[in-house]
Amino acid sequence: MKSVILGTAGHVDHGKTALVEALTGVNTDRWAEERERGITIDLGFAPFPSGSDELEISVVDVPGHEDFVKNMLAGATGVDVLLLVVAADEGPMPQTREHLWIARLLGVERGVVAVTKSDLAEPDWCDLVSESVREELEKVFGPNDWPFVTVSAVTGQGLAELRARLLQAAGDVRARSDDDLFRLPVDRSFSVRGVGTVVTGTVWSGRVQAATEVRILPEDRSARVRAVQVHGRETGVAHAGQRAAVALVGVERSQVGRGDVLASDPVWRSTRQIDARLDLVPDSPWPLKHWQRVRFHLGTAETLARVVLFERDQVRPGEDALIQLRLEEPVVARAGDRFVLRFYSPVTTIGGGIVLDPWAERRGRRAAAVNAGLQTMAAAESVERLGLVLEARRAGASVEELSLLSGLSPAAILVELGSLTDRGAIREVGSRWFGEAALRAARESVLDALSRAHAREPGARGLSLESLRSGIDALPDVVNAALSDLQGTGEIRVEGSTAALPDHVPRLSPEQRAVAEAALSRIRAGQATPPTVKELAASLGVRGDELLPLLKFLVDQSQLVAVTADLYLDSGAISDVKQRVKAALGKGGAATPSELREVLGVSRKYLIPLLEYLDGIGFTQRSGEGRVLRDLSPEGH
Repeated sequence: MKSVILGTAGHVDHGKTALVEALTGVNTDRWAEERERGITIDLGFAPFPSGSDELEISVVDVPGHEDFVKNMLAGATGVDVLLLVVAADEGPMPQTREHLWIARLLGVERGVVAVTKSDLAEPDWCDLVSESVREELEKVFGPNDWPFVTVSAVTGQGLAELRARLLQAAGDVRARSDDDLFRLPVDRSFSVRGVGTVVTGTVWSGRVQAATEVRILPEDRSARVRAVQVHGRETGVAHAGQRAAVALVGVERSQVGRGDVLASDPVWRSTRQIDARLDLVPDSPWPLKHWQRVRFHLGTAETLARVVLFERDQVRPGEDALIQLRLEEPVVARAGDRFVLRFYSPVTTIGGGIVLDPWAERRGRRAAAVNAGLQTMAAAESVERLGLVLEARRAGASVEELSLLSGLSPAAILVELGSLTDRGAIREVGSRWFGEAALRAARESVLDALSRAHAREPGARGLSLESLRSGIDALPDVVNAALSDLQGTGEIRVEGSTAALPDHVPRLSPEQRAVAEAALSRIRAGQATPPTVKELAASLGVRGDELLPLLKFLVDQSQLVAVTADLYLDSGAISDVKQRVKAALGKGGAATPSELREVLGVSRKYLIPLLEYLDGIGFTQRSGEGRVLRDLSPEGH
């Protein structure tokens, strides 16, 4: 079944609510004040009978008074078909034009014009009003084929034709897919006795089901869905394009309201900075200046924002520009979302646009490369935009993140990723996708790190893989992929846990070699009780950080063994220690540390490090009676 949102628009007191009641049988004015004053103050809702099980239409009736345009904006979001209402006895008025611009800025493409209160005007006058409205409509939407119907909610004139025109427009709307991440901007919240907190809104994407968990953003509270209703019927599930009432467990009425967003996937997050393309309406009374404070409307949310203009100081009426919006309160946005801007004071609609990057980074406004990148992004379509998103993200992105950064559903993302993979432009690493630029940067970082390590420690065999993973500004999986790529092309060699450039040969300078030979001589002289690194450095007259690379070089040459970070033994001495321990333990025997100290003839200062070293390499292991050999086979160790 296809679900369509039909939204009203028009000046105050032009008969929108009366017309909706005549079409649906529902008076959408919910408040006593609205009925007493005879004007709509807040949003009203009603089901529109379509006469088909394949088409469901929900009506959102909005206020027309200029004081309540922000309420109108909350209702206009998500509208598929616009019902523009103009009274025959007054003709188009200021809010007629403003509502049209809001609909245009929010991406509404289909509409029907109802010239109402025809019972109060002569037919010729109604025709003149229709011509005036058509001129206004063309100024905003350009050439269009919106049908005009002259009606009266009092006499019933034209209602049948209007209903038919609305059904035809709704039938032409493209059905929304459920195969997407769930999001519902909240436009109303209230409490129901025995049920608890209930929120309403239009399901923008995905679907929501009873007994599932949802998040309430931007505060990021968790709640469980108790029940779901669509037009008063408990359905258990609401789909994209439907008006839904969602009963929540675990959240108070005061903790959720208009401007909040229900979402399910953890990838959704709030933002305070958005890169966007802006269109300033020709009717704007003033230009928009850099750093101007404006009112920002997205979904049902409203917040104040500052406008950052790139490489220009102002945007004149009728012009477009690439901008960054720095929001005073967080909102939930997705690439492709449409928004509306209004002046801070006086409050009037001046423009709107499309979100390009919902998680934009703060950057300098004079950066030409930034402006060029945004221009490319704004002009790109589908697969090209996805590639650009990945190229700009060194940390890569998951399919769900790409969905929010590109505006495509996860299913569509997977199709596009396949195309980009075939081109060699991207690659999946772990559970994230990366542009070739990020992988190339990681490879270059690996080569640079190895080059610097060889220059710093020419005697070292190479750089440990652990040091590479922790020292390069990239995810470990990306570093691993870079290492694999470079090893495959022969640009590096990997030996065990160490990487090096292919032409690197460990070598010492004559001065270093002299120090290394002196250190080796003193360590060998000490047998199982050599001087520590600190003692050795002091006796040789060098710093510890100068000596350590030389000792590691001797380890790589198999001349020394690192027992601890501060204790190195000659390889022959270690072999002697092993033979003594093996002889003492025999086949299946055990010995206490005190007994082994007698066997080795060392103090506790050396005994404990030696025993822990032997345990660590798997030569011995602790048991209840002391230490035993771990490998008793003749060839073991």
